[in-house]
Amino acid sequence: MIERLADPSGQVIGLAIDHRDSLRTAAARRGMPTDPVSLAGFKADVIGALAAGASVVLIDEELGGTAIARLPKATALVMPLEEQGYETVGDGRVTTLLAEFPPARARERGAVACKLLLPYHPDRIEAAQLQEAVARQAIEACRSAGVGLVLEPIVYEATGAAFALSIIETARRLALLGPDVLKMQFPAGSPDDGAACRAVTDVSRNVPWVLLGGGADAGTFLAQLETAMRAGARGFIAGRTVWDPALVADPRERERALEEISGPLLREAARVARTAALGTSQARPDV
Repeated sequence: MIERLADPSGQVIGLAIDHRDSLRTAAARRGMPTDPVSLAGFKADVIGALAAGASVVLIDEELGGTAIARLPKATALVMPLEEQGYETVGDGRVTTLLAEFPPARARERGAVACKLLLPYHPDRIEAAQLQEAVARQAIEACRSAGVGLVLEPIVYEATGAAFALSIIETARRLALLGPDVLKMQFPAGSPDDGAACRAVTDVSRNVPWVLLGGGADAGTFLAQLETAMRAGARGFIAGRTVWDPALVADPRERERALEEISGPLLREAARVARTAALGTSQARPDV
């Protein structure tokens, strides 16, 4: 499946614009209109400016119809399955699947895979078990529909070394469920970021993982991406990290930001991913 999301070099160069409630909140903070037409227009502008430089784009059904129509044929489409927000169970968080947008609908829209956002903490036992059940349900539904699943666990309420260890343990547990790709946070907080990323690769076994942007600033993201790629990651899928500068009301300023800031950042991230992966493969004669 990852080959359908990757570019010819074999790396995933991903752009995420499937945000819904979080986009409304961010837009309101910037003084932008938050009505569906305005937000759909923003997504279409982002796709029109950036999608040609991506191997895969994440777009939602709710606000992304116009954006999907502008997607280049060579760029793969992935669509989200989760409702916005989450339920609270005990001291943990549980995802709800969209009732009216199953994987079969995503396939009809041209998607090659779906995405499931999964708040997860390995120490919140009851919620973790429920989240694993949600993930299994999504994986089975995607297989029945003939599409893949990108599983995006988000570790919460952990800091420092505990955060890194939680990400590693999360990757280990969720890889056992059999998703096609894991979209992971950077395991920051350990004494050795490279070793932590290698641990994610090791515990994921045959499930490839890509790095998410997490809203990090450009310099931080690029540094994390290089570390992750050298440790076995297969690329990245970034959202606000790339298009946040374009989240402005003025159309001309948005166009300028996409052309002068977001586009160059996406291209640089692609270069970092390809170069780091090439260096890793050259260092390993068995690859």
